[in-house]
Amino acid sequence: MPLPKPLKDLLTLPTASFVEGHILDYLREVCGALPGVTLKSDKWGNLLARYRLNPPKTAPLTFTAHCDHPGFVATSMRDKRTVLADFRGWVEPEYFANERVRFWSDGEWVRGQIREITREAKLYRMIGRTARPEEVAVRVAKPVEPNAPGMWDLPDPRLKGDLVLARGCDDLAGVASMVALLQRLSKKQAKADVFCLFTRAEEVGFIGAIGAARDRTIPLKSPVIAIETSKALPNARIGDGPILRVGDKSSIFDPRVTAFMDRVGKDLLAKRKTFKYQRKLMDGGTCESTAYCAYGYMATGVCVALGNYHNMDTKRKRISSEYISLSDWKGMVDWFEALVMDKTGFSREAADMRKGLDERFAKYRRLL
Repeated sequence: MPLPKPLKDLLTLPTASFVEGHILDYLREVCGALPGVTLKSDKWGNLLARYRLNPPKTAPLTFTAHCDHPGFVATSMRDKRTVLADFRGWVEPEYFANERVRFWSDGEWVRGQIREITREAKLYRMIGRTARPEEVAVRVAKPVEPNAPGMWDLPDPRLKGDLVLARGCDDLAGVASMVALLQRLSKKQAKADVFCLFTRAEEVGFIGAIGAARDRTIPLKSPVIAIETSKALPNARIGDGPILRVGDKSSIFDPRVTAFMDRVGKDLLAKRKTFKYQRKLMDGGTCESTAYCAYGYMATGVCVALGNYHNMDTKRKRISSEYISLSDWKGMVDWFEALVMDKTGFSREAADMRKGLDERFAKYRRLL
């Protein structure tokens, strides 16, 4: 069984925070060719796709995912065979020693090996950690052009049973799920209205999402569903279905949007025996949903469980391919389509929740 094309394509491309150009170019080409889809960029370089055809009266949903992955960005050549590169994102220092990397420079991969960590940033409030790598020196086969994105030197995406292995599933698998959704809606000429926001620089603190939220790149009334590939947990396992993420390490998400996703998930569960999903607090880290909530949006999260989070194979103590379940990913896309096509829409959840509470209060108020 081959990998779905948008998933394979995007997992092959190079990316890192602030140098997501290859991903964004691909999205403009593929999504821009879809009937019913319009594209625009905000001033921060985030890309907003909108599918709109005979839309219903309900508020359009917004799905969002980030286009970067923890990686390297070449800054300068220290000598003819050594490139200095920023590392943008979080990977523990012990994984860097003599590890092999590759830079996409002048239309080809240039391979190299890390020689030393040349700069670190201090860390606070992280038990057992005092610094994170911020710059490295890499011995390379040939000169690397400035601003070239670099990634760990790992194989192209491949399928092993139900597992998708790649240099960086986080969060290109999420990006691919939105492309797959837009392709489905466009092919079916679905009567729907939906935004898909592709953001930048999440791995250094969801900078693109903050810019989009501050400037209202998407309407404030639009419920937001932020997509992630989140570190698998003992109670949130790979292969058990996509995960309704009720909160993260920093916050709990909007209960109304969460209830909407839960209700549609249950409806889909009743219709399709092959569909399954989980509902979990994924507190391994903080995601873009927290940022949207902080700036006044009604937001929740969804993810697929991720193995070798940020390429850290904790069992072997080395850099390895990230991996997700293909069936989890496909189930997530099915869920997205059901959310978009739901006839009652998000507004029902807010009304139903209030109605139920009012009925309960009316029943017992005399006892107060």
